[in-house]
Amino acid sequence: MDPVTSFGWNPVNVTATGTIARTGACIMHSVVFNGVTTVGDVLIYDGVDATGTLIATLNLRSAVSVSVQPITFLYDCKMETGIYVDFATFAGNLTIMWG
Repeated sequence: MDPVTSFGWNPVNVTATGTIARTGACIMHSVVFNGVTTVGDVLIYDGVDATGTLIATLNLRSAVSVSVQPITFLYDCKMETGIYVDFATFAGNLTIMWG
């Protein structure tokens, strides 16, 4: 088995609000904050827009959050419709891992 081609998680880099990281049913494994320009909130929905089911509200509120990167949040959450990312008041870069 080739660990590079058979690994179970697919990465999607997200840099803007309104990104559909995945359409269709999947498992959202994790969210990794790679870089923060402006602290704030990131909302993650099970859906293809902000009318889906809210799964997570991730709050980065202080300079400590900005300076300690990357930050990984593990979910392993079943998503029925897809993964939609809304940068409510956040600016930066994150990676969604799904399978």
